[in-house]
Amino acid sequence: MSISAFTLVSCGLLGLLFGSFANVLVYRLPRRESIVFPGSHCPSCAHPIAWYDNIPLLSWLCLRGRCRHCNVVISMRYPLLEAGLGMIWALLAWHFPLTPELGMALVLSFLLWVLSWIDLETGLLPNVLTFPGIAFGLLFSAFAGHFQDAVIGAAAGYAVFWLIARLFLLLTGRQGMGQGDFKLLAMLGAFFGWQALPLVIFLSSFVGAVVGSLYLLAAGRSVRTEIPYGPYLALAGMVWLLWRDALLAWIANMQGGLF
Repeated sequence: MSISAFTLVSCGLLGLLFGSFANVLVYRLPRRESIVFPGSHCPSCAHPIAWYDNIPLLSWLCLRGRCRHCNVVISMRYPLLEAGLGMIWALLAWHFPLTPELGMALVLSFLLWVLSWIDLETGLLPNVLTFPGIAFGLLFSAFAGHFQDAVIGAAAGYAVFWLIARLFLLLTGRQGMGQGDFKLLAMLGAFFGWQALPLVIFLSSFVGAVVGSLYLLAAGRSVRTEIPYGPYLALAGMVWLLWRDALLAWIANMQGGLF
């Protein structure tokens, strides 16, 4: 097996394992529960989960999606989150060479994956993830020699969304964006630098508007219905992570064509 294939398989399997840990974070952090104690247990009957019933993806399939002890259905979120992170990490191992940049991509994608699921389920983006994410982004950027851009990116990311939310509140009298979104954009600015912010904001806003509008129409909801914005920011961040050079080249060509 070649080194690249070994890296891809290893990252995919590690993604499954960390996906299991991500499930713990998604369930416990919004409830302000310890992520260490007690150990894994069924949310319904509270029976401890044996190690052989806690193998990522396989245990859910073997148990046919039900608790061994109380037979309550186990949410599809568990295998989806595990399999999703496994595929994401395998994709990143295929896309990036075995360098510190791959480590950065794995850390960032893990944070974005967990934050997206928490936001979808609860409408929250916990500080316990975004603040360490900002710190990790600054550390990686310092290691890569882009610390100044990262500091500006983190500050600008928070400030831009704070200003937008403030103006929306003044004009409408309603909150249009949570502070968690400010911190998530600051986290992306810390990882990528300020140069990524315009495209991340544009792409997340565009996709959010289209998908959100379709959801409201399909569900018959009011336009005042709150829609989590974190997953769209996360998606835009992953697009920048994977295709930054191609996007910058496309923008440069567009500018050349206009001028």
